[in-house]
Amino acid sequence: MKSPGSCRIVVLVIPVIVLAIGVISCSPGKTDDPAGKTHSASFAGHPENGLALTPPMGWNSWNAFEADIDEQKIRQIADAMVDSGMRDAGYTYLVLDDGWMAANRDGEGNLVADPNKFPSGMKAIGDYIHSKGLKFGIYEDRGHSTCQQLPGSFKHEQADMSIFASWGVDYIKLDSCFAESNGRLSTEDYAIYRNCITNTGRPIVLSISDFGNGAWAWGGKETAQLWRTSNDIYPWMDSVYACAETSAGDRSIHPAFNGLWQFAGPGHWNDPDMLQVGNLKSDIEDRAHFSLWCILAAPLMAGNDLRSMSDGVRRILTAPEVIKVNQDARGIQGYKVYDGGEKEIYNKPLQDGTTAVLLLNKGRKPADITVTWDKIGLSGRQKVTDLWAAKDLGQFTDSFTVRGLGRHGHLLIKVGSAGPPLAAPKPVLPHEYMVTGSGMTYLSDLYYIWRRGNVPKSDKNYNDDPIVIDGVRYGKGLGCKGNSRVMYKLNGKALRFKTAVGLDDSYAGGGTGRFRIYNEDFFGNRILFDSGKMEQGAAPKLVDLDVTGVICLLLSFEGKDVPGNWADARAVALNNE
Repeated sequence: MKSPGSCRIVVLVIPVIVLAIGVISCSPGKTDDPAGKTHSASFAGHPENGLALTPPMGWNSWNAFEADIDEQKIRQIADAMVDSGMRDAGYTYLVLDDGWMAANRDGEGNLVADPNKFPSGMKAIGDYIHSKGLKFGIYEDRGHSTCQQLPGSFKHEQADMSIFASWGVDYIKLDSCFAESNGRLSTEDYAIYRNCITNTGRPIVLSISDFGNGAWAWGGKETAQLWRTSNDIYPWMDSVYACAETSAGDRSIHPAFNGLWQFAGPGHWNDPDMLQVGNLKSDIEDRAHFSLWCILAAPLMAGNDLRSMSDGVRRILTAPEVIKVNQDARGIQGYKVYDGGEKEIYNKPLQDGTTAVLLLNKGRKPADITVTWDKIGLSGRQKVTDLWAAKDLGQFTDSFTVRGLGRHGHLLIKVGSAGPPLAAPKPVLPHEYMVTGSGMTYLSDLYYIWRRGNVPKSDKNYNDDPIVIDGVRYGKGLGCKGNSRVMYKLNGKALRFKTAVGLDDSYAGGGTGRFRIYNEDFFGNRILFDSGKMEQGAAPKLVDLDVTGVICLLLSFEGKDVPGNWADARAVALNNE
């Protein structure tokens, strides 16, 4: 076997200097407001600041109206939130999504409401919302424009956050359209906004909308109370399930994590997007959707037209025993204890010593589903309560079975009796998914923390054979098939990243592949390495990068169905390899 160092062609890779987090325009710390009050900065996702100690609940305009919002509709929605019982059920945030602002800033550079849609202005809208015992939420974008091509906050960060505070805003959804033009990493970008918000002195919940690009990986909880784990949700069940899987399954993270539960808790929540309850085809779909979001401790942002909501939809959205599962003070996100493809079981230990269990049939055929007590930390004889029906189902020994669940059929139950809280599941340990010490760490020995597309194989090519590039065999590395994007957490501990990239020798097609390495996610547009197009049989390109200060490293391989390898991919924490 050839040594990796015996390649016939040497490819020069120009090292790219990686910059640590830059100067933040909105400096943290103590600030003075015009009233003479002094405010201290605090980390956003930490529970001591008192924000979002349970998943935020409210209503957002986008799923019902998209950009077609105006003053009359919003006032009517505020009225409906009160009259329908939504507010009293816990839905307190009324959030105006994209489409509220004028096409241009005013002469002083300030954001202004669209005068045709909101002639009274945003301060008056906020006052009306507050008069109803609700909280005022608003939308902006961290790019130069919003998704609807309205003014974004880039280069206006402090001015915009300050004007929001002056309007009485309590919640900001910060989107990411056109953010790649900012030239800033997401860690930098969101830290700027968090510090700007802190400088206003007003407690404001910050919601990250980055289309599920790994905020949990690079430290979203240091800047926000919630972050998107998914692409946009649509009013059909395939979309609902796909969004749920980003939070509860392996669609976004290594299977060893069993979803993203360990990154959620009081003050920081995984957000699989807003609710489509009331926009789906049937009550059974609405209930399945709501059950999933509740057991996943997801933010509950209703997205239906509350003015014409049916009694059936209202009962689903305000079901008290189901909402209690979502709002449980312990703040554990539900996680899968069984995944049979079409049959799933989720478990969520609660503060009172009981546990909530969701049994769900995604398949087309009726199914029986059994949960055994050993899967949920219990044994012996246990009380079971149907939470949708608020009905005691009796005592059951060692297991419980629900029979004949149809498509999207489900049962949400509470198991056990009051007592000390049950044990939480064991999280993946830091050394299993991030660089934690000195020396050399092979990425194939770590769990990836974010992914899109095809999943890489560790220490073998995509076909489970040895990694071979141009006749050179490698014992370590990542074998992938295009398109594949995967993120590893260096945690600022590594000094250099080394690998050899090329198409696997097993490939006999005529396609090409392209390897790129990014600092963090795509929004920062920090490309550290670009192989250009590579063909089968080409010598591997050797990569040796300075990654000082890099938190997350994103490896991207493009080339439809083409097998490529990140051979000997490793992070070096000391220069004594």
